[in-house]
Amino acid sequence: MPLTSDAHYKGLVEAQLRRAGAIEPPVSVDDAAAILGVPTMTVAFPAWFTGAIVSEGGVPVILLNGSSTPESRRDALAHMLSHILVRIDDPATPYPRDTTGDHRLADTMAEEFVMPEYMVREQAAKWFNDYRYLARLFAVSESDMMAKMRDLGLMKARGVVWDY
Repeated sequence: MPLTSDAHYKGLVEAQLRRAGAIEPPVSVDDAAAILGVPTMTVAFPAWFTGAIVSEGGVPVILLNGSSTPESRRDALAHMLSHILVRIDDPATPYPRDTTGDHRLADTMAEEFVMPEYMVREQAAKWFNDYRYLARLFAVSESDMMAKMRDLGLMKARGVVWDY
């Protein structure tokens, strides 16, 4: 597998979201999966199980736990879809077969599906970096939005960056 940065993979997610027409939060990961042609099914799983990718006639199908909250299903879908995008980008990359595999890249990409950088920056400028409002807008926790805004340089460890 060639060396690629997180920025490359975040770019794959952004391209997929733009293709799906995602311009306003909250982001519909379902639309991104549909544009990519990846079928999803909601099934009954134990409470601890979030989702899986199975192959149906050579086509990946994402299974999601129907007893999870809508937010958990969205996060699981974003994670599974990220694994598929990595595989499309480099067909030699295997899907992880268990929970102990390397999921860091899929987690990074899943965060980008739910809180895309281009959209967070735009909305933060509109709403004066109000992380509480942005968290509700993107349907994420305040701590997740705060972490994303820190990563983007929109917030410091203590306080908001006011550049407008």
